[in-house]
Amino acid sequence: MGQTNVNAPGPGTSGDGGFGAGMIIGIILLILIVLVLIVYAGPKIFNTPTNTKSFLDLLQAIVA
Repeated sequence: MGQTNVNAPGPGTSGDGGFGAGMIIGIILLILIVLVLIVYAGPKIFNTPTNTKSFLDLLQAIVA
């Protein structure tokens, strides 16, 4: 007499689980956090201090 699997899935169920609500909510929260950081802290992070001299100032410095 062989063993019988009592917890066998019913017909039509694959049993792989997929993503699930927790994983989807986690991904959405992660995307929202990244977007908020880009909007609020983005200018401070990506704004590099550049020299605001014009091209004419550069030419005058070369000529002088």
